[in-house]
Amino acid sequence: MPKPAIRLARVAVATCLLVQAGGALGQASQETNPAHKLRDTSRVLVIAHRGCVGEAPEVSVASIHACADKGIDGIELDIRKSKDGALVSIHDATLDRTTNGTGRVADFTSEELRKLRLRRGNGGPSVVVTDEPLPTLEEMLLAAKQHGLIVHLDIKAATHAEVAELVRKVGMQGQTTAWVTGSPDDSRQPDAGVADALAIVPRIQDCPADAPATCRPSDLGQLMGFAKYNPAGYFLWYRSTPEYFAAFNAAKRPEGTRLTTETLWEIDSLPLAQRHAEYRRLLDAGATLFLTDKPSDMVDFLGREREGGR
Repeated sequence: MPKPAIRLARVAVATCLLVQAGGALGQASQETNPAHKLRDTSRVLVIAHRGCVGEAPEVSVASIHACADKGIDGIELDIRKSKDGALVSIHDATLDRTTNGTGRVADFTSEELRKLRLRRGNGGPSVVVTDEPLPTLEEMLLAAKQHGLIVHLDIKAATHAEVAELVRKVGMQGQTTAWVTGSPDDSRQPDAGVADALAIVPRIQDCPADAPATCRPSDLGQLMGFAKYNPAGYFLWYRSTPEYFAAFNAAKRPEGTRLTTETLWEIDSLPLAQRHAEYRRLLDAGATLFLTDKPSDMVDFLGREREGGR
């Protein structure tokens, strides 16, 4: 039999290896944990607008599965309510574009909505109808949870409190984001109690020269007023002026908050070289989270940028 000293040495070595392995696993777990990724502002995150749309219908469970294992960090979805108060995921207030139904979402019960089927891609009257049902918010959250994805919630017709309650129910606290608009002291703002479930991202408004006359820029002196929400970041429109981006970056705001933006419509429709130049411009402006219709392209672009920076 081994001598006691040798046995103790072997135990010590084994224990050390287990601790090292556990530490590595813990670090790997943090690296892939969506709530941790969201708060790690050194990471640039890619959020797929309405999911990964193509063969899959927009804002569908299939559009979430289509994003899996592609380096995409999260998905965006929209929330509305059925006639009987169920939270469902659909962008438009009406059913006509994306489903084989017609009329207002709010005029149908959850059971009636469940019988409808989604049209492929971004829909339209002549687009083929798939077997995908119009999903509930809970189904969408659970699909995203399965793949470890961050979820941005565009709350069209519900309250933050209702959405936060469901997020808690499915155990996704901290890995979902939701916008708020206006002043932090606006009476219409949600209660700060939603912040345990929803990572709040205030929308910060700039008014470039071609903005509508009704545009009112946000007061950058109010950024700290959102601290009660423990915000994950602030959203600035991609057409904000360079001066406004610089002023935002210089303004006092809670530590660990991101500058988030989008590349929808105008940027994502550009030819490849011009599109990538716009991605680079926004990165240089300080953006670290992007909502995009070209998630796979942006993942590839960011990978090349990292390689080029080595």
